[in-house]
Amino acid sequence: MSERRYLNLDGLQLSYLETGAAMEGRPTLVLLHGLMGSAATFLPFMNELDSNLHVIALDLPGAGLSERRADLAADLKSTTLCVAGVLDALELKKPIVLGHSHGGAIALRLAAKYPERLTSIALLAPAHPFFDEATEVIRFYLSLPGRIFAHTMPWFPQWIQMMGLRRMAGPQSWDTPERLAPYRENLRVPGTIAHLLKLIRTWHDDMASLGKLLRKPLSTPTLVLWGACDRAVPVYTATELCSHLQQSELHVLPGVGHRPAEETPAKVAELIQQMVLAYSAEAAGYSPNSSAIHSRIAPLMTSNFEVGD
Repeated sequence: MSERRYLNLDGLQLSYLETGAAMEGRPTLVLLHGLMGSAATFLPFMNELDSNLHVIALDLPGAGLSERRADLAADLKSTTLCVAGVLDALELKKPIVLGHSHGGAIALRLAAKYPERLTSIALLAPAHPFFDEATEVIRFYLSLPGRIFAHTMPWFPQWIQMMGLRRMAGPQSWDTPERLAPYRENLRVPGTIAHLLKLIRTWHDDMASLGKLLRKPLSTPTLVLWGACDRAVPVYTATELCSHLQQSELHVLPGVGHRPAEETPAKVAELIQQMVLAYSAEAAGYSPNSSAIHSRIAPLMTSNFEVGD
């Protein structure tokens, strides 16, 4: 059962969901949501995890129950610094950070800037510098019609919003009004859309900056999970991203779209728990069983990687 908690970080009110408690020898799992989501969008996935696992699902600045402010920076660098501040404030030593979509870009930047502070990262359909499919969408939302659409979208009838949610899912996935609710509630909070539009304005600069950081291949062990039917960040772009990750392993999920943790929460939980247990058991390597959805890119861990958090 998750508990809602709050944190004041340098005057900024942040909120997060927490399950379990920190344990010696087992890393905490920190969850970072995507653009229009919040910590609550991870609940189907969190409900499938071992109840003893310590999990923090953060509402990023400008989302969920965290504060919205007109002077709040939305660029990737500022958000990453905020997440690093949360890790410090909660005294989370070498956690595993899981990021979905834009949260994946944050996890990548966090690992590139502070590799010594993380045990590993997990990326769910991450936004990254090596795909161009977002360009037209960003151009639209930066236009006057796009900005008007963005501000009115939270108030569209539920059936129209469900169509948008379905488009982000794969053909084997099912959505319900309950799955829509966290998105709908998040977008209706005053200040959310303004923060998202501010974020979109810095998108290209943010991705260019992240791309420069990844010129030096990321050394942090990385698990990458991707839907085979992802329309937002196509799975074919995973090859280029993984070429910049020294220790990565890719799993492609058949019939799944851009929201793996919601579409197939049990499978994602199984793969993430394998990762956590590998570190917790002082394993010399991470070797999940092969399956039809498994595509190995490179060894995930080196034998001398520091264990624990």
